[in-house]
Amino acid sequence: MKVLLSRPDKIGDVILALHGAKQLKKYCPHFQVYMHVAEYTRPLVENVKFIDGVVGWEEDLESYSFDAVVDLMAKLATARFYASAKIPIRLGNAARWFRMLHTRTAYIRRSRALRNEAEYNWQLISLLDDTLHNTRLREHVTFQDLKEVLYPSFVKPYYCLFPGVTVSAQSWPLSSWTSLVRLLLNQTEPDIVVMLGPAEAKSEARLREVLPNSDRIHLEVVTDLRLAAGILKRCEGYVGPSTGITHLAGVVGAHGVGLYPEVLSMHPDRWAPFRSNLIIRSPSSRVTPEEVCSTLAEPAGISTPARSKLSAFVICRDEEKNIGRCLDSLSFADEILLVDSGSKDRTLEIARAFPKIRIIERHWPGHREQKQFALEQCKYKWVLNLDSDEELSSELKGQVIRILEEDKEGKAVADGFLLCRVVYYLNRWWDNGGWHPEYRMRFFQREKAQWGGHNPHEKAHVDGRVVKLDGYIYHYTCKTITDFIDTQNKFSSQSARVMSEQGVRSSISKMIVRPVFRFFKFYVIKLGFREGKYGFIQAVLEATYTFLKYAKLWEMQREEKRDAEVQTRYYPEIVEASIENLNSEELDSEQDRSLRLVR
Repeated sequence: MKVLLSRPDKIGDVILALHGAKQLKKYCPHFQVYMHVAEYTRPLVENVKFIDGVVGWEEDLESYSFDAVVDLMAKLATARFYASAKIPIRLGNAARWFRMLHTRTAYIRRSRALRNEAEYNWQLISLLDDTLHNTRLREHVTFQDLKEVLYPSFVKPYYCLFPGVTVSAQSWPLSSWTSLVRLLLNQTEPDIVVMLGPAEAKSEARLREVLPNSDRIHLEVVTDLRLAAGILKRCEGYVGPSTGITHLAGVVGAHGVGLYPEVLSMHPDRWAPFRSNLIIRSPSSRVTPEEVCSTLAEPAGISTPARSKLSAFVICRDEEKNIGRCLDSLSFADEILLVDSGSKDRTLEIARAFPKIRIIERHWPGHREQKQFALEQCKYKWVLNLDSDEELSSELKGQVIRILEEDKEGKAVADGFLLCRVVYYLNRWWDNGGWHPEYRMRFFQREKAQWGGHNPHEKAHVDGRVVKLDGYIYHYTCKTITDFIDTQNKFSSQSARVMSEQGVRSSISKMIVRPVFRFFKFYVIKLGFREGKYGFIQAVLEATYTFLKYAKLWEMQREEKRDAEVQTRYYPEIVEASIENLNSEELDSEQDRSLRLVR
C-alpha cells in the first residue's frame, strides 16, 4: 500500500507526525510511506531515514497513485483537496462536520488537550490497517533516524538557548532570557549559544544590545536544520519555548527545559515534544530564570540539589503491558519503589531496566494494606504514588517539580496535593460520563499521610492542608467492555464484603433505587449523554455494578442466616451452651457471628 501522511504545517507539527510514521513503517514494513509537507519543512523530512518519499504541497498527486491518505490537518481545505485527487482511502477526524469527505474516520476530540498531538496522529494513522487498531504509540523519532547532521565549529561545552518569537512562543519575555544568560555566566562554566532561526534573525541586533559583553556568548543564526540538530545534540542543556526547535531538541535527546504558555490551544499535554528528555514547564510566565538555571546546572538524570527529594511508589502484579509507561513517567524521582505481589509475566524484567528502582516482592494483603506498606518503605520526605496502569503527564511532572523546589527554598507549601485522573477507555478519554473530574490524593509529605478507605477503593489521608494541582494522571483502564465487566465482578464482590463487615444491609429497594440513581448520575448529571452510545453503555454498566454490590451483599446475608438456622436446628445443645457463654474467648469468630444472628 502506498500511503500519504499529510501535515503541511510547521516544524513541530511535522515532527509530531513523524513519530506515527515511524511506527507505521515498523508495524507495516510493506507500506510505502510518503509525507505531504510545505516547502520549508521539506528538508527536515527528506533527512529522515524511514520516510520513502516527500511530496511538496503544490505538486500534482494523481501521478503518485496513492492508495490512501491520512489527513492529519483535519481542515476543510485539505479534505477537499484529497477528495478531488481521487485517492481511494481518505482518513480523517469524524469530529469535523465535513466528515463525508473522508472514507474512514475516527471521532477524536482535539480541543481538550487530553493527549499529545503525536498520539492523536497515531489514532488516525492506525485506521489504515485492522492490525493497528487499539495499539499505543510507542515509537518516537530519535537522533539515529536522521540521515545527516552538521556540527558547529566551536567545541567547548555550551548551553543552547532558543528565544523563539513565533505566535505560540511569546510567553517568556526578553528580560527573562537576558537574566538567564547572566545567571549561567555567573554560576556555570559552559559557554552559551543563543541560536536564532530565520524567524528570529530580526531579533539579533536587539539581543546583542541587551546581552552581556562576553566571549562566552555565541549568537548563531541557523537556517539549516541539519546544523540545528548538531548544535542541539552537543549542548550540555537546552532551553526553548513551544517551537519546532524544541521538538528537534527532543528528537536528538537533549536535556533541558521546554517553556510552554498557559493558552489552552498550546497546552503542553497536547503540543509538548513526544517522549523527550526535556522538562516541560507551564505556565511559562511563572517560571523564573533562577529555576531554569538550577535545572540546567544539574547533571542529566540527577535530581537537582535545589529541590526536595522525592520517593515514588507503585504496587503491581502481572502488569507487563503498563508498567514500562508508568515507571518511565516517574523516572525523575530520586527513588522508585515497586512492590510486586507475585507477577508471573515480564513485569519485573521490565522494571529492573529502570535506574533508581527498588523492588520488594510481597504477598497481597489488599489494596489499602499494600499501599500502606509501600508508603512506610519510602525514604524521602515527599511521596508520589501511581497505580501500575497510570502515567504522569508532562505538565503534572512540572507542577510536582515546582512544589519540590519551593519546599527546598523554605516557601510554605501544602501537605498534600490532589491530582486529577482522566480515564482512557473504549479508545477515548472520558471527560464526561461520571469519571471526570476525579481527584485522588497521590502527592504528599510522607509523615503527614496514611492509607485509609476500604478495599478496593482505598485512598490516602493527609493530616494538613490539601490543594489541587493542574495537570493529569492518565489512567489506562480496561480496554474493552468485557474487561470492564470482569473488573466489575471482582470489585463488586470486594465492596459487598466490606459493606457486610460494616453492618450495611441490603434490600429490594436498594437494589432498585440505587442502580437507577447511578445511571442518572452518570448519564445526566455527569453529562454522559454527550458521549453518545458510549455514554449510555457506560451508564448502564455503572448501574449494573451498583446492582451487583447489593445483590451480592444480599446473598452474603442470606448465607449467614442459613448457616445460623442450620446450627440452631441440628446442634441445639451447642447453641444453648454457647448462648450462656457468649462472651467466652473459646468461640471462634465464625461461630460467634452465627450465634449473634440466632439471638
